[in-house]
Amino acid sequence: MRNIRFFVTSLALALSMGTAFAHGVPKPKHGGIVDVGGEISFEMVVDKSTMKFFVEDHGKPVSTKGAVGEVLLASETGKKIGTLSEGGANSLVGKLAPFKRGNHLFVRVVLGDGSIVVGELIAP
Repeated sequence: MRNIRFFVTSLALALSMGTAFAHGVPKPKHGGIVDVGGEISFEMVVDKSTMKFFVEDHGKPVSTKGAVGEVLLASETGKKIGTLSEGGANSLVGKLAPFKRGNHLFVRVVLGDGSIVVGELIAP
């Protein structure tokens, strides 16, 4: 019985690891940083006064027409430090938010169809 439990546990662990490694972290396409995982990926690009987030689903652009979002500090329910609006095609744009290098930033977006997507990034 013990061997069967060990086998079942090992098999479940192996299958879950294969799934985790299959996706990997996407590479930045716009010179920014990419979120730490999830079905929907966010790439954050920062310049002197704005921040822009590109949204993709498994490498395919996600329409941000009619989307609104916010940037939160430290958690999905953390302090709101910025707002985002559609920036064309698959992007959202907003005024540069006040954050420090290494802060955990969460971007929470309500897409035009009403669905909500969230990403987590570590500030550059």
